[in-house]
Amino acid sequence: MNLRHFLIGALGALAMLGAAHAGPDDVRRALSKVLPNLPASARIIKTPYGGLYEVDIGDHVFYTDAQGSFLFAGNILDTRTGVNVTQARVQQLQKVQWNKLPLQDSFKVVYGNGSRQVAIFEDPYCPFCREFDKTLARAGNMTVHVFLFPVISQKSPAKARDIWCAPHRGQAWQAWMEQHKEPPSAPAACDSKALQANLLLGQRLGIQSTPTTFLHDGTRITGAIEYADLVRRLNTAR
Repeated sequence: MNLRHFLIGALGALAMLGAAHAGPDDVRRALSKVLPNLPASARIIKTPYGGLYEVDIGDHVFYTDAQGSFLFAGNILDTRTGVNVTQARVQQLQKVQWNKLPLQDSFKVVYGNGSRQVAIFEDPYCPFCREFDKTLARAGNMTVHVFLFPVISQKSPAKARDIWCAPHRGQAWQAWMEQHKEPPSAPAACDSKALQANLLLGQRLGIQSTPTTFLHDGTRITGAIEYADLVRRLNTAR
């Protein structure tokens, strides 16, 4: 049996198991009996396919039938369009509200005319960040708001503090990332509370790796992507 036939059969079976008149509250009550730790914030939505209910927990989703008898954690494909509807939904959930990002806890690196806006969480010792910065520079015409996110190495917090406390943060960052040029040592009196705030922000946003980028429309990009993919996403961001 191939994957397509398996998925069609599985979704059809779940549809028959689901009660026709069940609603999200009924599903929540049923799930709570078998998942007592189900967060109160979890959103339960009736999907238009397979009689399934989508359960949103933060930026992750799983599916259940109307009686909460079966759980399905995996990707659902629309066989008519080829769209991975689970992936599309997760991408939607992972978006941020740009105007709620605390840009005061970041610094700017400007390429070209700086017309496009992106925010990026980076670690000073992240090799993928180093390469992705080159891709950003190549794409050009953008203002990059860099949130220092020192999580990779034991040396990361000190290096991030030196860069944050430098007279010209953006220049110090570029010199370190491009040439391994050491920033000046941070003075003892430097206020670096923003770095701790960034760690807490990253935790709330579910950031698990660097670089993690947010486009101006809130779209999240995890990891260092290729130039063509970056340009495509920049052009489609609204």
